This record gives sequence, structure tokens and C-alpha cells, in this order.
Amino acid sequence: MKRGQILACSGLLLAALAAVGCSVARSQPPNPIMNISLQHFDGVEEVKYPWGWIRWLMNSKLDAGSAQTFGIVEIRAGRKNSLHMHPNCEELLYVLSGSCEHRVGDKKAVLKPGDLVRIPARTPHQATVHGKEPLRAVISYSSGDRQVVDLGPGKE
Repeated sequence: MKRGQILACSGLLLAALAAVGCSVARSQPPNPIMNISLQHFDGVEEVKYPWGWIRWLMNSKLDAGSAQTFGIVEIRAGRKNSLHMHPNCEELLYVLSGSCEHRVGDKKAVLKPGDLVRIPARTPHQATVHGKEPLRAVISYSSGDRQVVDLGPGKE
């Protein structure tokens, strides 16, 4: 079959499909803004703890479709959160201000602004703030339903 014949047959096929009510589907790009969930830091309540607070900006309670948990945490100067672990997700902690000594498993690291630590699932960890400035950090979890197991005093 020659090229002209192929084009003619293709045109006839499309015309025949159109005549019987069929159409050729064209791939459409997905709408990137179909379902958005927007939270404002000042519009989210602080969840208070003896050591400070967390503002949850995203999780599956706020948005049932969320596959992640995200928040901002503040641990007051001279305080520490309870030794704990997350059985169902890893945690990323990014320091915005202040500093702390962070225990992760059997290791300890000093974190300061700009530092990030990844805490694998099921790994005991705890932040202790030294100095006069509170620690403020972004916390992110690989599950929309972050679970926590308290391993020490001051239950979360």
C-alpha cells in the first residue's frame, strides 16, 4: 500500500467511526489542581505538651487523602520531648531555629538551623534543647496517619 492510500484509508476509518458515534480519545493531561488542601500556620491550633507544642499542617485527619504528616514543632529551652518512636513511618526533622542534641537510636547529634535528620521507622529518638532559645523545626512523616509509641516520661 502506498502512503497516499494509507492516508485515505485512515481518513475513511475516522469518518466511519464518527458516523457511528465513536470518537478517538485523545490523552488529556491531568488537572494538577483537582483537589488541593490548604492550611495556614496561624489558623491551626497548637497541640500543647509539657515540653512545647506542635501545629499539624497536614495529616489524614485534616485531609483524608493525605499520604504524609507535616507540622511545625517547638520545644522550649531547657526541655526535651519524651523518648519515643514511630512504628509506621520515618520522620524528617529540619531545624529552623534554636538547637538541640538529638538522640537517634544509640547515636547523638547536635542539630542547628539548616540541619536535617532522618529517623527511620521504629527507631527510638528524643530531642533535648540546650541554651536559652527554643528549638523550632519542621517535622515530616511518611504516613498520613503518624503513629507514636511513648518510651519514656512525659507522654506525647
